[in-house]
Amino acid sequence: MKKIFAAVSAVSFASLVAVLAPMVASAQSLSALNNINDVSDRFTSILNTATVLIVSIAVIWIIINVVRFFVAASDSEKRHAGMMQVVWGIVGVFVIISIWGLVSILKNSFGTNNTASQGINNVEVQSVPPIQ
Repeated sequence: MKKIFAAVSAVSFASLVAVLAPMVASAQSLSALNNINDVSDRFTSILNTATVLIVSIAVIWIIINVVRFFVAASDSEKRHAGMMQVVWGIVGVFVIISIWGLVSILKNSFGTNNTASQGINNVEVQSVPPIQ
């Protein structure tokens, strides 16, 4: 059990490093905040990074609990507990991504000129034109 947990932990750490490496490599100096759109861009950029990190941790949590679920095949109580943790992990990922989408809808509804949240992983998303 300890060997499996150590292997899953090593894979989880490697996955986390792989996710964060592009963010560290493209680190840039911060520009001045001149207007509300700059503040909105900076805040959205921070939240997008935090959301990616939280979703990555949640997916790693689900993978660890799936391994625990299969390892505890003989003990039905541990198997049920592992299954419930997997289900709640999936529900948590769904809630996180849903809130991320709702925030994006609200930002587009209020017409902020935000380029940081126009796409998720460089996938273009149509936005509502700003009210003039």
